[in-house]
Amino acid sequence: MSRAERLRKRRKRFLLSLSIILLLLCFLLHRQITKGVFSPLVKGAYYQVETKDKAVALTFEVVWEPAFTAEVLDILDRYKIRSTFFLTGSWLRQNPDLAREIIERGHEIGQHGYSHKHLTELDDEQLKQEFDLMAEALQEELNVQTSLFRPPYGELDQRVFAFAAERGYTTVVWSINPHDWREPGKDKIISRITKQLHKGAIILLHTNSSQTVEALPVIIQSLLMQEYEILTFTELAKRGRK
Repeated sequence: MSRAERLRKRRKRFLLSLSIILLLLCFLLHRQITKGVFSPLVKGAYYQVETKDKAVALTFEVVWEPAFTAEVLDILDRYKIRSTFFLTGSWLRQNPDLAREIIERGHEIGQHGYSHKHLTELDDEQLKQEFDLMAEALQEELNVQTSLFRPPYGELDQRVFAFAAERGYTTVVWSINPHDWREPGKDKIISRITKQLHKGAIILLHTNSSQTVEALPVIIQSLLMQEYEILTFTELAKRGRK
């Protein structure tokens, strides 16, 4: 075999190896995008609940105002479902009556940061301000506090997790994210949830899209037909394996 042929074979092997590595990286990136979590999993945070029960938590992020929050509440009432709503402080300040209605209808609330910033990019003082402003908004507008925290964008690192834990918060992320806020279409929202469905799932939805409102009854009916219980996060967490 000539030197030129050996070089060609080496080049082919190198290109093949490079292609495999690139495909693997694309696959891993796709999984991260599908989950909506770019940061590594942080020990101690809830991404799902380990349970043998056919039960899931339906959670909503309330960021844009006032969007379709009232319609979502009506649908949940229709099916007698109680969910967990993660509110931003800025939304709460602008929509205190609607926030009170969430609580009055029997739902659970958590905090989602005051201004929906990328918390991992903030310094300690800025991070403290986000938490303090959120606590003030909850106290002044609703006269309540919450022990549940969801980081905006699902971005979480050990520092932010520890910061929340020191203040008594349980950090709740998710295991199923249909990216409904991007409005991919009602059918895609439904299929992304049903295809990823599993015991102990924490399902992420938003209240900003009419497509979510259209998809929600179908999602609930599908879960109930498969004999899944739909719970608040706290109720689901109590089902966790000891």
